[in-house]
Amino acid sequence: MSRALTIIYILFCFEMGVFLFVLPWVSLWSKNFFVAQYPWVSSIALNYFVRGAVSGVGLADIWLAIFELWRLRRQLGLVQTRSAR
Repeated sequence: MSRALTIIYILFCFEMGVFLFVLPWVSLWSKNFFVAQYPWVSSIALNYFVRGAVSGVGLADIWLAIFELWRLRRQLGLVQTRSAR
């Protein structure tokens, strides 16, 4: 993958991770059309286990962005390797 696409991928993963990590805990999550219109959606969306699972996916996405940034740093040669003795 080219450098530009890798950087765009890293930014996308990080932004999506932060979004998924924060969104279940703001008022927008519980006050929208679907929650107000359908009671079964409300019972699922307001469940703390579902909120935690969505936040966990966000944390995994942030970890993926950090891992890809680490890999990109090594591919570009920005890390000095230790010499073998």
